Amino acid sequence: MEKKFYIKSAFDGLRLSLLEISEGDSPQGTILFIHGLCGCKERHIPAMRHFCEKGFRCFGMDLRGHGDSIYKEEDRGYTYQVGSKGMTEDIRTVISFIKKEFPVSPLFIVAHSMGTLATRALLKTEDKDIDGIILCGSVSDSIMSRVALWLTGALAAIDKGRRRYPALQELTTAAYNRRFRKEGRQAWTCSDPEVRKAFTDDPRCNFTPTVDCTLTLLKMMKETYSKKGWNVHNPALPILFISGGDDPCLINLKRFHHSAGFMNTVGYNNVSSIIYLGMRHEVLNEIGKEDIWQEIEDFVANRGN
Repeated sequence: MEKKFYIKSAFDGLRLSLLEISEGDSPQGTILFIHGLCGCKERHIPAMRHFCEKGFRCFGMDLRGHGDSIYKEEDRGYTYQVGSKGMTEDIRTVISFIKKEFPVSPLFIVAHSMGTLATRALLKTEDKDIDGIILCGSVSDSIMSRVALWLTGALAAIDKGRRRYPALQELTTAAYNRRFRKEGRQAWTCSDPEVRKAFTDDPRCNFTPTVDCTLTLLKMMKETYSKKGWNVHNPALPILFISGGDDPCLINLKRFHHSAGFMNTVGYNNVSSIIYLGMRHEVLNEIGKEDIWQEIEDFVANRGN
């Protein structure tokens, strides 16, 4: 069964778009997929179908301002000036819905890129209803993100953050794509040209984020890597970081391992990490993605042990 539907965010009533893929009672558990910047839940359909076949109930959600979690089409890429608080509360709403519908089913989160930031920001206040987290394509912390936060904050004062600056997006893309520019504009995201074409051809993905959306991402990054505000209830929560060795977002191995080690620092004691050499940012859709899927399946089956 594949079903699309909406639920209302408990934060401000925004309709959140969800996709459920399931068969039977899904005895092994439930997996919630959370996409990245300029993504949508449909990007994870191949992985969701795979895990459904393995006996899991799968949900995908559109983050606010993405996919169909918008009030109107021109809002895509706009997060309604509620920052990381609104986005994390949206995820909390979805988790509450899933746990109400399936209270005894273990719940796992598979998050990608910006979704990893939103998930970790949520963990600061909510980790009791989650049985395991897989963070794919984690965005490493950097000094430049602080500079970008200051600049974006200033720009957000104009037109309620609705302005879009394609030139700034191109600069970022060019920086990430430097090593792969001979392969095309978005080659840094995935080595499979068909995956990149699907992104380019999909208006739900191929858009320029507003200043407000970029500010939300940068605020979540700051919050994710701040030691303040962590209220760890489940220190044994299994957390797995998975990144491609050629993913520009990890910056370098030192920064990647700092991201994983940071979770130990704030109180989690069951954190592991894997780097897949030759893979790029979108590991869940990369060439060889079946190895990633198997890694995730083994992880949830063993609860990270």
